[in-house]
Amino acid sequence: MIRAFWEKLDTRQRLFVSVGAGLALLLLLFEFAWSPYRESAAKARRSIVANRASLAEMIRLDDLFSRQDAKLSEIRKTLAGRRANFTLFSYLDQKAVAAGVKGRIRQMQSVAGAKTSSLEETIVDVKLDKLTMKQLAEFLFYVEAPGEMVRVKRLQVTRMKESPEYLSVSLLVASYQPASPGGP
Repeated sequence: MIRAFWEKLDTRQRLFVSVGAGLALLLLLFEFAWSPYRESAAKARRSIVANRASLAEMIRLDDLFSRQDAKLSEIRKTLAGRRANFTLFSYLDQKAVAAGVKGRIRQMQSVAGAKTSSLEETIVDVKLDKLTMKQLAEFLFYVEAPGEMVRVKRLQVTRMKESPEYLSVSLLVASYQPASPGGP
């Protein structure tokens, strides 16, 4: 049937039909092969850019995690070397005696600290009255102990209204201890 149709056509008509069929074939190739290829290549390029950004973020987070894990290991190592009966209250009491300011303590109160599955931050709010600058400096020198994982988190100093030569001090002292069983 197609052969009979082809043979009926003269040379000019055959050329016209051949060119039309070639154009139709090119149009079909463009529509069903080239165009989807270009779209998927563009999609792949966008995906690569997005995945590179995700990879960079993962690398940054891995570095941050590694540094935090190293700090946590250092804290655990320090805590393991600390005496077993360590409490922040008794530590602060001893340091107040050593600095000669035990009688100046108005209040020592425990404050809730951060907790993780393996560590718990213990915080004590200490208020002292009638301190000289020298006494405060000595007390802070005794209290801050990186080897014991004790640090001053916040310090507030005001002059006493009744006696301007003396200071009223409020400080938050923090330390870490292994988390108690049944923690978060």
